[in-house]
Amino acid sequence: MDKNIGKKLDGRYEITELIGIGGMADVYKATDIIDDKTVAVKILKTEFSNNEDFLRRFRNESKAIAVLSHPNIVKVLDVGFTDRIQFIVMEYIDGITLKEFIEQQGVLKWKDSVHFIIQILRALQHAHDRGIVHRDIKPQNIMLFPDGTIKVMDFGIARFAREEGKTISDKAIGSVHYISPEQAKGDITDEKSDIYSVGIMLYEMLTGVKPFDGDTPVSVALMHMQNDARTPRAINDSIPEGLEEIVIRAMQKDADKRYQSASEMIKDIEEFKKNPSIVFEYTYISEKTQYFNAGRVKAATGAYEANMLALKNENGTEIMKRPQQTKAAAKKTKAYGRDDIYDEDDDEKQVSKSSYFIVVLTAIAAVIVIVVVIFIAYMIERVINGEDTQSGKMPDLTMIDYLEARSIYNGKFEIEIESRQYSAEFPEGTIISQSPVKDRDYIIGNTIVNVVVSRGPQMVTIPNVYDQESNIALTMLRNEGFNVIINSVVDEEITKDMVIKTEPARYESVQHGSTVYMFVSRGPEVTDVVVPDVVGLSLEEAEAALDGKFSIQVTSIDDSATENTVLEQSIPALTETGERNVVKINSPIILTVSTGVVRETQATVTFRVPSGIEGPAEFNCYVNGNIVGTNSIDNLAYASTVSVDVTGSEIQKVILEAVNKSTGQKATVGEYTVDYTAEPITVTENEYDRTTFKALFASQTGGTDFIDIPDDFIIDEETGGINLEDIWDVF
Repeated sequence: MDKNIGKKLDGRYEITELIGIGGMADVYKATDIIDDKTVAVKILKTEFSNNEDFLRRFRNESKAIAVLSHPNIVKVLDVGFTDRIQFIVMEYIDGITLKEFIEQQGVLKWKDSVHFIIQILRALQHAHDRGIVHRDIKPQNIMLFPDGTIKVMDFGIARFAREEGKTISDKAIGSVHYISPEQAKGDITDEKSDIYSVGIMLYEMLTGVKPFDGDTPVSVALMHMQNDARTPRAINDSIPEGLEEIVIRAMQKDADKRYQSASEMIKDIEEFKKNPSIVFEYTYISEKTQYFNAGRVKAATGAYEANMLALKNENGTEIMKRPQQTKAAAKKTKAYGRDDIYDEDDDEKQVSKSSYFIVVLTAIAAVIVIVVVIFIAYMIERVINGEDTQSGKMPDLTMIDYLEARSIYNGKFEIEIESRQYSAEFPEGTIISQSPVKDRDYIIGNTIVNVVVSRGPQMVTIPNVYDQESNIALTMLRNEGFNVIINSVVDEEITKDMVIKTEPARYESVQHGSTVYMFVSRGPEVTDVVVPDVVGLSLEEAEAALDGKFSIQVTSIDDSATENTVLEQSIPALTETGERNVVKINSPIILTVSTGVVRETQATVTFRVPSGIEGPAEFNCYVNGNIVGTNSIDNLAYASTVSVDVTGSEIQKVILEAVNKSTGQKATVGEYTVDYTAEPITVTENEYDRTTFKALFASQTGGTDFIDIPDDFIIDEETGGINLEDIWDVF
């Protein structure tokens, strides 16, 4: 018994039976005991669990499928990577593989083949648009539902196209019967490798045989690189010519001559479906598989004659023509059980034995041709004479139920479903579009109308993102097409930033594009927080340090500090006793930050005028040689002090200059230190040159004879008043 059966993974996925065996992983049927549903679980084989290459490939699969969301791609519901086991949980598909279906049917009808291939191509286009190449497309990896829906699975060796930085090893190539030539060579692969594999599958569905087969994988791989396959119509002549051309183009060995994208191949198939008799403007020569524009205009009889070999009897008389056939082709024909084959030992013997039989067949064929020609001529005459050509205007079928439309217009035209598409606008079963469109002329009783039928709104399953890290969960939900709204909630048990639940809940089926509310834990509730010291930090650093636990308000002031540097915080980091400050969570805190602009303020420099001085004067204040303030006095006789307002910032040295306006003479008479950073601003007098000042105005005070009154005689600094008794003693 398989050792995995009976195991319960992550405490919820109970393995019940083995349903598939792969090269590096096995697939099991399991029960999700939490949601009571059946799932499929892919488990990496034990022998590969310590192999980094296989671990990488296995994780690549989950990585690849995680970004895919398409109706024709199997859904991934959960993943698990531990030291002991690696697994992927997928939706369980109650169906069979396309390989099993092909084995049951032998040769598929071309309509069924086209129906399957279009779904596969749409799945691949979705993957290719997201930079992912499957690299192992084969019928074994395609699941088929009873209703004909296709699901592509097993992205085990899928690779992101942008990661294709080197050639792949022989361990990473896909199944040999469906492998592209570039994969077989070990060259770099891209989306066109998947197109080649799709062409091989379509070939097999239409003919019942693989285009290349051999005794060993190596021999088959060489055939993909070197040999040309028999054309599909050479095996099954019921295949329409246009469809054969599509197959051959997809199977071109030169990737540049293939379809360059899945959508390009879909376009040709859609054109073929609309007109199965279409012949495209390209063809391939089987001898060398060359691609060229042929115009597709040829005479049927000429093409037939060109491919016939004249057979003559012993007298040299031509008795019959038969299709030209090489020895190698004859051997292959014999292998399929045909008797009219080339006998390399005795050509003439073969002709003589079969000549009578050939004559009979020729006669029968001639009769059939004559009957067909007469019938066609009869039908052409009826058309010319206007018989059986009643026409009508095509009605509008949109929004009508498909079955109801078939009933209403039965006998007028035939309605066939071209495809089914999801639509939120059109109810399920109603017709979305039609071809021919409404009001077009059509021939009654001889027209096929292709319609697109609504599947109704696309319903998708909400993936399980519970207990996932919120960023990963957000990506998974958005990849499924959901609009996500995150709600952060307190949770005592769930780790911070982990998803608690979603609404609607996981695995619920909802309409594509719905809004999903994702509840993320912010950990246990916190009531008290320690105030960090953020002064000196940038605003961004301060906000990070406050960690969303405070209600932050920001105010700016002019300051020479770097812009957005925090200068003050309204709640200090330390209390008055020097302890760490603790406050309630979400408390408001005001951060004062610098604008980076130097703040300039105003100060006043005061000069005391000595007594006995008169005349007009001007006082100028200089900082670094630049005037920062000035004041003009009409007569110094009436001024005891002179004040000059100066503007600046930081700590500056101010030089005071006096100008005798009568003589134009000037001199430095004082020096001050102004500290603009102090509260209040301080002005310190460093030097007061009274002697120079008096000399500057001597001519206006009666010559140079004057008394220099000592400072300690002055009893009133503001008015310059002196103690007369002290002066009397001097004299």
